[in-house]
Amino acid sequence: MTVMPRILQSPLASLSITVVLGIAGVASLWYPAATVRPMWAVTWQLITGLGCAVAGHVITMVNWNSATGRLLVVAALILFAAAVVLAAGLPDLAHGLWVSAVLVTIPLALLRVVQPRPAAATMRVVDALATIFGLATAGATTAGFASAAVLLGMVSGAIVVCAAGLLFEMTADDDRRRVLWVILGFMLAVPASLLLLVAGNTAGIVTIVLALVAAALSLSLPLAAAIALIKPRIVDVRAVIEQVTVAALMFVLAAAVYIGTEAAIIILTEDIPPSGVKVLIAVGVAAGFHPVMRWVRASVNEMLFGRQADPLHTLALLGSHLAAGSSPPQWLDTLRIALAARGVALRQRDEIIAASGEFGASPAILTELRAGAEHVGDLVVVLAADDLRLTRATSAVADLVSVPLAQALHAARLTEDLRASRGHAVSALEEERRRMRRDLHDGLGPTLTGIAYSADAAANLLRSTPDEALQILRELRSEAGEAIAEIRRIVYGLRPRALDELGLVGAVQQQVSHMRTADGRVLTVTIDAPQDLPELPAAVEVAAYRTAVEAVTNVARHSGVAEATVYFALASGPALRIQIQDRGRSTTTWTPGVGMVSMRERIEQIGGTLTVHAGRHGATITAHIPITANPTAQQ
Repeated sequence: MTVMPRILQSPLASLSITVVLGIAGVASLWYPAATVRPMWAVTWQLITGLGCAVAGHVITMVNWNSATGRLLVVAALILFAAAVVLAAGLPDLAHGLWVSAVLVTIPLALLRVVQPRPAAATMRVVDALATIFGLATAGATTAGFASAAVLLGMVSGAIVVCAAGLLFEMTADDDRRRVLWVILGFMLAVPASLLLLVAGNTAGIVTIVLALVAAALSLSLPLAAAIALIKPRIVDVRAVIEQVTVAALMFVLAAAVYIGTEAAIIILTEDIPPSGVKVLIAVGVAAGFHPVMRWVRASVNEMLFGRQADPLHTLALLGSHLAAGSSPPQWLDTLRIALAARGVALRQRDEIIAASGEFGASPAILTELRAGAEHVGDLVVVLAADDLRLTRATSAVADLVSVPLAQALHAARLTEDLRASRGHAVSALEEERRRMRRDLHDGLGPTLTGIAYSADAAANLLRSTPDEALQILRELRSEAGEAIAEIRRIVYGLRPRALDELGLVGAVQQQVSHMRTADGRVLTVTIDAPQDLPELPAAVEVAAYRTAVEAVTNVARHSGVAEATVYFALASGPALRIQIQDRGRSTTTWTPGVGMVSMRERIEQIGGTLTVHAGRHGATITAHIPITANPTAQQ
């Protein structure tokens, strides 16, 4: 700053002179003056000056070039000097210094929390007007022109208020947040001026108490400046302003209604109302306090945060989309407009499945979406750049719509899973048909064709060369046997014959009874099954058979032991539980192969689950198959 004295250009010199003047100001409290000293004024000056000094030096430690920090230091020096001048018996000059700090230095410091300043030329004009009228007020105060000082002070205060409003309108994001901190400081400091006016007309300890309270409130100005420059996002300043504004308005409204009603009764009855009437007035004020406070809070919310979300309107719009079966992006378009949010998204497992609006680096709030106890996703609402949280109304609407959104998202996911499952089933069916076509065309077809040709040849040679015809018939018998074997192989691929002849347990026992381990040892398989195993659907029976046989085959090939156990049991649901255990020792990481993948797919296709546990003490494969599975599933 070019106008700053040279002595304040050094941090050490600035701190030293502040400490010296501060000590002098405090010492002046014990210096007897020739005139009666307004102790309340000195108390306010010293406490407020201390606050400005601390805030100013902290700000300049963070950024020495900060105009706000330096001006706060200057304001502290002026206030300390005013206390010293007052102790020296120059009250008019002391009042002039006090006014210059209050109406010039401190406002200029607060209006410079935004750097670089928008519309610099306009703000320079505003600064000049505030300085001129503030100094004029200080001069009138020093000269003893009380009426002129009051008039000029009101104009100066109006200019500062207009400057703060203008700066608010010209800023955005963090700069606007800084201006809001300054406005909050002004809001808290306004009662301090009223308390100082009351203190000037009282005496004794009450005066000092009022001065202390006023000084504490005045500390909000340097504190707000420090927060605005150092950490403006420490809390959502608009929420603080909302609480302060609502509390102040409700206090004023309640007091005004009570005093106004009592005054009206006095005017009408020309008598002071009795205690019972006063109690009734107080009860009436209390009864209307909460409804009025809700209206006041809604109005302040709308002023600070913009248009509020309407829960009923939002649910109605969202419900119409859900009833129409629209897609998630259409839900979000409606929700984003209803919430007046920058962006809205649906997320599942860290993956955005649908989004509407703008995102970028803006902060976001997550609302969990739960269908019963299951976490099906998150609703992501993107905040505006200058927001730290959702407004109460928006947060309430987000919580309200989370339930139908969760159910819709859950239903959409189930539908997608069903579609995918049907796709897998169709693909598996088509693959099975392709395999059967290939087997019939490439294997059984030529064999049957050869049989037909051989039969024709035998018929042609039967009378002329019976011996040759007999030889052809013998070959025909062999080919027919091969065709029968091929038919059995194809049928077994669809459903093992042993299942129809021996049942599930017997078929598994027959298939695994001749298995050997990789080193040639006979594999001993123990099967434990209930005697009352009910008749199972075909799909469940085939899946259980294939799973048990494939699991025992894996034991024979990979476990290194010659014993295995197969358990069949009925579980609640109802369901069939199959468990295959071995005592092999696995010293390496177990990687599922094609057989394991095939088992899992087969089980999952009919709604079951397959779990595998392998360790140093053996492996356990457990299948859980619902008995009510669709019997038309792939076999």
